Amino acid sequence: MKTILGIHDGHDSSAALMIDGVIVAAAQEERFTVRKGDCGCPVHSITYCLKVAELFERNIEEVVVVTNSVDLPVAKIKPKYNYSVADSVYEQHNYWKPLLFENKNVSLYDLFKDREDFVFDNSYPYYHLINKQMDKKTIDQANEIRKKTIAAKTNVSVDNVRILTHEHCHTFYSYYSCPDRQLSLVLTSEGFGDYSNGTVSLMSLDGRKEIAHTKNNHLVHIYRYITLLLGMKPDHHEYKVMGLAPYANQKELEKSYKVFQNILKVNGLNIDYNKKPRDLYFHFKEQLEGHRFDGIAGAVQRFVEILLCEWVEACIKETNVSSMRFSGGLAQNIKACKKIVELDCVDSFYVSPAAGDSSLSIGACYHAMWDYLKSKNINDDIIKPLDNIYLGPKFSNNEIEKALDKNFIASKYKIINGVIPQDIAERLSKGQIIARCSGRMEFGLRALGNRSIMADPRKYDTVRKINIAIKFRDFWMPFTPTILAERKEDYIINPKGIFSPYMTMAFESTNLAKKHLIAAIHPADFTIRPQILKKESNPKYYEIIKSFEKLTGVGGILNTSFNLHGYPIVLGPEEAIFTFNNSELDGLILEDYLILRN
Repeated sequence: MKTILGIHDGHDSSAALMIDGVIVAAAQEERFTVRKGDCGCPVHSITYCLKVAELFERNIEEVVVVTNSVDLPVAKIKPKYNYSVADSVYEQHNYWKPLLFENKNVSLYDLFKDREDFVFDNSYPYYHLINKQMDKKTIDQANEIRKKTIAAKTNVSVDNVRILTHEHCHTFYSYYSCPDRQLSLVLTSEGFGDYSNGTVSLMSLDGRKEIAHTKNNHLVHIYRYITLLLGMKPDHHEYKVMGLAPYANQKELEKSYKVFQNILKVNGLNIDYNKKPRDLYFHFKEQLEGHRFDGIAGAVQRFVEILLCEWVEACIKETNVSSMRFSGGLAQNIKACKKIVELDCVDSFYVSPAAGDSSLSIGACYHAMWDYLKSKNINDDIIKPLDNIYLGPKFSNNEIEKALDKNFIASKYKIINGVIPQDIAERLSKGQIIARCSGRMEFGLRALGNRSIMADPRKYDTVRKINIAIKFRDFWMPFTPTILAERKEDYIINPKGIFSPYMTMAFESTNLAKKHLIAAIHPADFTIRPQILKKESNPKYYEIIKSFEKLTGVGGILNTSFNLHGYPIVLGPEEAIFTFNNSELDGLILEDYLILRN
């Protein structure tokens, strides 16, 4: 019927493949380039999707690319990958401050173009447009270059390449990836879209009806600037601020919250300015001087939670629709989502996996397929939700054996062929920490068993060992569990009955969870962000946890992403072996092989 390739070429670039309404492949470019948050034309992800299409003996009929208004200097510089904290501070003082306070015309590209340590993007030949005024003519020229470049890389006529609106793809993704197709209220909240940073829509099988949008929903920008002011990388470490927030001293939190509380307000169906400062970054830099780090983190988290909940309540009151979907960068704030779910007016709530920009390629496929079916007057029940997120490459035992030989693994470590779940479970129960690189790679930010590090969740010392010897993470950051679906009521308090297979939601934990899963819940407020695993979703991973349960009585394990700090989640055996060599993992599973330190 229809084969569609979706492409997102902004930060966290990705490609996705839909065949006859089913997403059959999707991958982020960072996994192939080993550049976290990579942007630009995702050539490796595209190549992977084209190979999957060949396996189905299908040709690409349409290519859809997300976002009309590309910021060319930012695209060239790749700040999400290249910038250090110091570079982000430098940009604020040498680009934004002269622009906003001194009325100077400064080129962002010229500030960084001579940096020899940067990897600049060369996806598209639009260098000559970088310092031009970003008016409609320049944007149209850039988009024609994007379309022609992508057409050449995909062997598709340029007439069959079109560009879709950023916000619309978020909305289609959040609605159609969910199994529930009832009339839903869909909110987006993010840093930048094509025309907004916040939208309110009603979504049904009849399509999308937008009822409000704004450019003043600056929740993401404020969280981003606080991340930077706390000395962490914006666009990367916002989750660290969220993890730090529950440790806040109440007195310090109240002190800092006063700085935030009057900046924004809910105005009708939008979040808008209440008292607008000249610039958000420099306003908070000045006002928070002398405030404690934990109080600042706690205050910005409270600020976001309160405003989001007020916004949701206003939208539900106006529309009388209590089934909700949430997408965009802010939808990845699991603690704010938890507060939304707890509202009395919310009946159902769904956050899709990787709800930020990385999933725009999937949203583009859903959007294009809906357009096609509408044009043919075909019922859109052909469009299928995501029943799993294992959409990336997998590697054969032959490929693994070549990687083992290439890296001289047999001479350095013990290799066991034909490893069984019971053996893995026993090793975990004895305190070993084992990584797993098996099956198809997960799409998105969360490792869900196929590219995961596994450990015994009963032993809190596990946290210290993983943080110091393997992940090199900040001491305050919590870990998360994978729990068996049949044990979810033992471990999470879930009054709305929300199913969370992708680690997109936080819940209160039960007393049993505080005993069984103490190393995999937040140590300050005891909240839990689980992957709830059904056997049919990932049988081999399920069997490891089921075997662990038979040994210990615990129906879950600690699961964290298989990567070193600052690196993307591993792609395949080469990246897995690199991570094993550069950490103190006890074991590494590569499909049927278990590698153990001597």
